[in-house]
Amino acid sequence: MILGFSHAQLVVRDVAASAAWYCTTLGLEQFVEGIISSGPYVGLRHPDAKFVIGLQTATSEQAATLASSAIEHLSFAVADRFMLETMRDSLLAHGVAVGPIFEEQVSYNARLTDPDGLVLELTAPKVRRA
Repeated sequence: MILGFSHAQLVVRDVAASAAWYCTTLGLEQFVEGIISSGPYVGLRHPDAKFVIGLQTATSEQAATLASSAIEHLSFAVADRFMLETMRDSLLAHGVAVGPIFEEQVSYNARLTDPDGLVLELTAPKVRRA
């Protein structure tokens, strides 16, 4: 029986730079670090949402194709449209490039890109009408 989502493991060019970006931009906190055959790795966890993102050093073969990964984007849930607007404004004020808010069938979204070109999305649910 599946209990929930455990983590996403991302391959990056520079673990330290990517960890700093995820901690500063999304509020994650580092809870583990170590070395594997390709180099350093870290585990990052969000203090409230409790999701985990692992970052590991890319091999030379992986580094050449990071922008063309099979992941189209990772989406992070926010409470509502107001929080989406607040977070977007805060990120922009801190120099993070964030796209405009766009509407989909069940949500409002804004996209940004991590240091390795992975697209991240902030997603707010639409209010359901009875």
